[in-house]
Amino acid sequence: MAFKTINALIIFLFISLNSSAQALNPDSVVYQVFDALTAEPAPLPTNIDDLLIGPEWEALAYWEMGQPKQLEYLNEAVGDVYQFQPTSFVIKLVDPNNPRTYLKAVTGSLSRKERNLTLLASNGNQLAITIIFIDSNYMVLELDGLRLFFSQARSFNAQ
Repeated sequence: MAFKTINALIIFLFISLNSSAQALNPDSVVYQVFDALTAEPAPLPTNIDDLLIGPEWEALAYWEMGQPKQLEYLNEAVGDVYQFQPTSFVIKLVDPNNPRTYLKAVTGSLSRKERNLTLLASNGNQLAITIIFIDSNYMVLELDGLRLFFSQARSFNAQ
């Protein structure tokens, strides 16, 4: 219940971000998300697999690493869902034409070495991901010049 409240607050704050960025309290959730996205990689816990494997992780926000570390460059993510298993992964991509539905899922094999994940999709495409931060509720990943902020709580249920 608390996670859904936090996710609703994050979404509400993203919607109003452009018009009221100056008025936000530096302790607000939006600033905390932005700080997580722009921070140096955090030391990883010893139980990475326990945290990473199993739950669905929903993308909530992103920051393009080529942009300045300024709040105005924080963006709301579309809500793609990542799920990792010991040797495989599933990524459910939100349909841009109907955000309440998913496109065909991307699946494939997964390998992890320390903070580095390698995803090899069924179609042969490979994606290198770095875990920047992870705990039992939130995760920050770096891939292709982006930092993505994830939550285990879903902001909506797509079909």
